[in-house]
Amino acid sequence: MIRAERLVKTFGAFHAVDGFSFEVEPGEIYGLLGPNGAGKTTTTRMLSCLLRPSSGTAWVAGHSIDTAAHVIRGKIGILTEVPGLYTRLTPVEYLDFFASVQAVPRAARAARVEEVLRLVGMWDRRRAVMRAFSKGMQQRVAIARALLHDPEVLFFDEPTAALDPEAAKSVRDHLIDLATARRRTVLLCTHNLTEAEQLCSRLSIVQNGKQIAEGTPRQLRAGLQHAMSLRVGVATPELLGRLKALPGVSDLDGIPRDGLISYRTTTPERTNADVVRVAVAFGADVLGLEERQASMEEVYLSLVQGHRTLNGQAASMNGRVADDHP
Repeated sequence: MIRAERLVKTFGAFHAVDGFSFEVEPGEIYGLLGPNGAGKTTTTRMLSCLLRPSSGTAWVAGHSIDTAAHVIRGKIGILTEVPGLYTRLTPVEYLDFFASVQAVPRAARAARVEEVLRLVGMWDRRRAVMRAFSKGMQQRVAIARALLHDPEVLFFDEPTAALDPEAAKSVRDHLIDLATARRRTVLLCTHNLTEAEQLCSRLSIVQNGKQIAEGTPRQLRAGLQHAMSLRVGVATPELLGRLKALPGVSDLDGIPRDGLISYRTTTPERTNADVVRVAVAFGADVLGLEERQASMEEVYLSLVQGHRTLNGQAASMNGRVADDHP
């Protein structure tokens, strides 16, 4: 439903998006994760035909962003970072106007406006002027606007930002329903890592305009060190020192009195066997060994910080080469 091929967007010498490629299947919720300035919003603006790419191309709902922007705009719903409401209007007036713009049949407009306002919990405020609304209330109306014409593809930039927990859950539940029951496709930009894991079947981690990782939450975790917890009767200093020296063991930490030893490894099958063997050899009673699943925050930070380190090393190497070859 969405296919981007080597998308690039430059502003002068700055590469906001630098060769980004990915595909999103019909009925999939696909997440873009990354720090501020990573290129997520610029990417969605190109896909929704609000910005022209400097190079590369994309297709949305089967249509090219280069030749069919007018068709694509009728098939997508957008929630941007800033709602951009006409705050002198009431929600009913505002949504009725956008329903006409989106060619919702006149006979169906009132029912459709009511449906989306009830969905976001704003039906009781339908006659109030939006100028007095809080940020969260304005966000709800903006979500209603994006859903108004039942689009095939939704671009949501932080959809639950500023919403209270009940409203945020309502929006998440509706997104899941849109994807699973109605086969709508959602591209989700978010900083909420828990929400991304709950909603997205696949994720792209983006930094400096580039995709640094892509996959399901399970696949992204697979590249991370495994966090292990070993419990023994007593964790003596001698045992801790021997375990810390084992190949494949890193970040080992132990609480002698409690007998709890935590460590990380990239080779759990081999390393865990060595850990247990050494513990038994030291006469320790091995009471349990289990893996703690890494949180999405740990996965995200590991990928982003690792990418920064690699870029820093590359920049340093380039600097040395330049110095050696003036």
